[in-house]
Amino acid sequence: MTLWTFIGRQWTRLPPVPKGDYLKDKVVLITGANSGVGLESVKHFSHASPSRLILAVRSVEPTEKILAELQSLHTELKGEIIFLDLNDLASIKAFPEELKKRGIDKIDVLINNAGINPGNGDKPAEITKDGYEKTFQTNVLSPFLFSLILLPFLEQSSKPKIIFVGSGLHTSADTTPIQESINQGKSIVKVFNDKESFDNIKIYGRSKLLLQMITRQLITSLPSITIVTVSPGLAITKLGRDFNFSLGFIIFGAPFMLLNARSAEKGARNITSAVASADQSYDYWSECAPSYSESSWLSSGKGIQATKVFFKEMVDEVDKISPGITKGLTE
Repeated sequence: MTLWTFIGRQWTRLPPVPKGDYLKDKVVLITGANSGVGLESVKHFSHASPSRLILAVRSVEPTEKILAELQSLHTELKGEIIFLDLNDLASIKAFPEELKKRGIDKIDVLINNAGINPGNGDKPAEITKDGYEKTFQTNVLSPFLFSLILLPFLEQSSKPKIIFVGSGLHTSADTTPIQESINQGKSIVKVFNDKESFDNIKIYGRSKLLLQMITRQLITSLPSITIVTVSPGLAITKLGRDFNFSLGFIIFGAPFMLLNARSAEKGARNITSAVASADQSYDYWSECAPSYSESSWLSSGKGIQATKVFFKEMVDEVDKISPGITKGLTE
């Protein structure tokens, strides 16, 4: 994506928040629901008459206050707050049982919104207790695993939908480690979880590229589910809380970002518009409508080959974590 394309997208006038009862009789589950575009999406959804709104978060107590405020405004809103930590695979694996305990046997809309940006500083890899690099696990592995582990609930819906929150930064991400892995016959998963080759400054964009690769392939592997990867655009959220505010960033980077960033509410419109109106799967959704990824690499022969190889690796990876979880995927 060129600089001017990015600026043009950021300043595109977005349509208003979807109106009406488009979530009537639907159960909606969203991760990372207590801040940023996740919280703003929840506010939008509360106007759309969901039968149940499930907020999957790490910080339960602050989310309870948020839900209470929403229910004071929407007295018929039924909400659930369930603990979920994407940096703990045991938390993901335990989630279905928690849903059953609460009498939930169906999910109509799953929104994989939670993610992290480790910032722009040069720092070493942080490895989770599950043995994965933290950004890779949070932004790539866990959303994939979480979606597959909830397939039995999604299959109870007449029109199931999965939303993945991506980023336009996938278009400019450095593909070198992916391509080198393919050329040398190495595992892409292992390369991205190797401490020695870790690059903190580049990992966020790369993680969103890897997610885009997964969701593209997942669309063909789950034809009965509407799958959409949504880019909220650059928005003012807590996602940048780990940024290193060096003098150069304060002088050049921060003013540029603040000048061109959307509000979290406007970023959330991309998510809610996809939930309300996407009638089929789209590998990219931007500016509140079906769009296209400007990553020429993804559409190239090398990118297509790498996407298939990486998806196969990830299928094997999650099957090791939760045996049998991939049986619902088609070839």
